[in-house]
Amino acid sequence: MRSFSFTQLFISTFIATVLPCTTALAQLTPDQAKQDVRVLTSALKALHPALTKYKSQTEINLAFAAFETRGSAAKTPAEMYLAATALAAGIQCGHTWTNVLNQQRDARAALLDAANKLPFTLSQVENRWLVLASADLQVKAGDEVLALGGVPTQQIAARMMPYLRADGSSDGKRLRQLNHDRFDFSQMDIVWPLLVPPQGGAHAVMLKRDGRDVSATVHAITLDARKKAFAAQGIVEATDAWTFRIDAARSAGILRMPTFSFWRSKFDWKNFLLETFAELHAKRVQNLIIDIRDNEGGDGAIGGEVLRYLLTTPFQFVSDQSTTAYERVPYPVVKYLDTWDYSFFDRTGQVEKIASGPQAGLFSVKARAKQTQTIVPATQIFSGKTLVLIGPENSSATFQFAKLVKESRAATLVGEPTGGNLRGLNGGQLLWVTLPNSGVAVDIPLLAGAYEASTPDAGISPDLIVESTFEAKKARRDLVMEAAWKSIAGTAK
Repeated sequence: MRSFSFTQLFISTFIATVLPCTTALAQLTPDQAKQDVRVLTSALKALHPALTKYKSQTEINLAFAAFETRGSAAKTPAEMYLAATALAAGIQCGHTWTNVLNQQRDARAALLDAANKLPFTLSQVENRWLVLASADLQVKAGDEVLALGGVPTQQIAARMMPYLRADGSSDGKRLRQLNHDRFDFSQMDIVWPLLVPPQGGAHAVMLKRDGRDVSATVHAITLDARKKAFAAQGIVEATDAWTFRIDAARSAGILRMPTFSFWRSKFDWKNFLLETFAELHAKRVQNLIIDIRDNEGGDGAIGGEVLRYLLTTPFQFVSDQSTTAYERVPYPVVKYLDTWDYSFFDRTGQVEKIASGPQAGLFSVKARAKQTQTIVPATQIFSGKTLVLIGPENSSATFQFAKLVKESRAATLVGEPTGGNLRGLNGGQLLWVTLPNSGVAVDIPLLAGAYEASTPDAGISPDLIVESTFEAKKARRDLVMEAAWKSIAGTAK
């Protein structure tokens, strides 16, 4: 087995070094809260290229009005964070969000370092909640959670949905953010303790264990303390390492790629792929399973490089992430913005107004519009059977990869529908606005994909759909991988 590990932060380390010098206040006056509301409202309305991609103008106006009411009443950074998170999520854009790692330092510490977390981790499947691991003896791995803080678990997802990010109707992506078995933070550690804070430093929990109900009151904990408790139990954190191994008995290679984000990394992913496919060829392996289910995205070039080894003929596709909301960033909001490339702020002479269609009134960046790209097969391709395992986490570069796999028929997609959206992703260029008083920061994508009014609001559906179940998760069965092995064996129905 070969592997390389790189912690997926994707620009967050860079962001932490260049955020505007803002000190998050412990308490906000009404005037300070209203100023923060004005800054975020102005920035989103001036800069976001897809406010009405999934919502009507009336619905967007109502979302801003609700934020003005809620944000103006915020007395703490945490309350402003919740208000801004709800507004960002309401736009239904997976790249518009209050990334906890991008918050101004004091605000970020309040979210990450507070001793208000659950002392156990969870996975939500079929709207049931399974305990994965626990730092409290009253709760055991394998327990089913029936209620948290007096809230029945059937209601938790609905309570959390207004704060979860995804493109359009991709609710699977939203629900994934509630789980702890992912590489990004679970929103049950960030948003839930703000909505249902521990009482007297403790969380009330109702469990089902061995067919009987068990109630407990568990001490709230910090993320660091929970991590140390798990380490003491010998629980090893999941890694986002790329791995490759060959199952000789089944003549199959298994390539696991949990991330496409290698910013500031020395990992040579191109060479890793070159060596992987060379080994497949040398050992005459007949089947290949590529597992990207835990991979949200990162560098889109990686997916294109993988496809080079799977295609038999050149494959062309059109890329059109060219829609923008502005020609020049309005001066009043500039001082609250930051990014890695300040040329994003001025598009003078680079854009033209869109005259018709669902994006009428916005601008098209001429150099980025309707770009035809060609993926040319590698010198040595893999000619065996390839299965790509996908799921709702795939919502950025891995959504695009799954889309190209399906369009090119280079492999069979197995698993659950992806996140992302066929109407095109918002991204490519990004800035973040930091509110001057609360220190709350919101990522704003500056480019949107072009689409038609008839374009479905949907992710990529796999060729072979495999639905997860609570009982399989409890038994630690991987139904998607099982389906892949059945397909290889020729026994898939």
